[in-house]
Amino acid sequence: MKKKTIFGHWEASAIIMNLICTKIFLNFPRMAVEEGGTAAWIFAIYIAILAILGFTVIQKLYKPFEGKDLLDVAELAAGNIGRILVGFVILFCLGWGTVAYMRMFSENMKLISLTTSPLSYVQLYFVVCLVTGAYFGIEALSRLHAFVVPVITVGFLLIMLGAVNYIDPGNLMPLLGNGLSAIFIKGAQKVSDYSEILVLFLLASFLKKYEVMKSTGYWSLVLASVFLVISVLVFSTVFPYPSSLEITIPIFHVARLIKLGRFFQRVESVFLFIWAASSLLYITVNFYLILFTFQKAFRLDYYKPLIIPLSIIVMSLSFLPSDFAEVVTYEVELFRSWSWVPAFVMPILLLILARRKHRKSAESGGNEPQDS
Repeated sequence: MKKKTIFGHWEASAIIMNLICTKIFLNFPRMAVEEGGTAAWIFAIYIAILAILGFTVIQKLYKPFEGKDLLDVAELAAGNIGRILVGFVILFCLGWGTVAYMRMFSENMKLISLTTSPLSYVQLYFVVCLVTGAYFGIEALSRLHAFVVPVITVGFLLIMLGAVNYIDPGNLMPLLGNGLSAIFIKGAQKVSDYSEILVLFLLASFLKKYEVMKSTGYWSLVLASVFLVISVLVFSTVFPYPSSLEITIPIFHVARLIKLGRFFQRVESVFLFIWAASSLLYITVNFYLILFTFQKAFRLDYYKPLIIPLSIIVMSLSFLPSDFAEVVTYEVELFRSWSWVPAFVMPILLLILARRKHRKSAESGGNEPQDS
């Protein structure tokens, strides 16, 4: 492996924040309403707390493995077999995210803006972007995130502020919505909405310092949580339950309501800009990480020869679901119900096993080199 690029706290935080928050522009607010009813905002806060607690456990276990990513940890825990198996799990998670989101972004863009364009034509834009991003590499992508994510954040907050006149706090009643069981027991598995934190453990080797990884995780999770909760709170107070369940692209419909005088109407154009930027960044960095994981899991010298073949495979797989509803079903009911396992449980188990093996090796060898 060649010497890797090293980037800082803000670049990594911007990448993780965008990966988690992109679902705001798709279906997260409506999903939260489906789970919690009028208490969707409580549900959003609850899963955010669970995600932060899960990361706290992982980062404490990660301390002896400074500068090592999850594939390195898997190799320490279970050798080459462990590295390859964990690589397959990560490839599945990243691959599904890239395929599903490309299809959902393309379908929604066609529905809202490019109504007469064929779906394959719309997807071609995404393919060109992810191929270009993969050729430039993670350093260029991290700098692009550091510049664009603040712009997306400002655009999102402007939409939220513009919707203030349409907010009705009475829409939050009854306070506990669908009930305590639906929120705190059934809803717990939706901590999977923060499963993109798995990417941070792939970026650990680019961050080098344990403290940088730790602070990046907390900052990105806390800020992403704030934005997710705001999106749910605004959506729930603007559109009453249960009519809010019929809205397919929640934040777009919030933006369509906003009119700021005679000269500032059709604010949804701001939504389209930040949505397109966020979605392109999402699938581009995901695609690069697929290539990075494949290269490292199988110890390949170069990843660039894989770019064109894998981009064709991703685009082809995105057409397998028969329609948009089928993609959403797989994403929400299957992947977002179980992706907490590879995102939180798998790193914890690998780190515990790697620490035990490291301790045994140190006790038996006496002069074994330290991991940290």
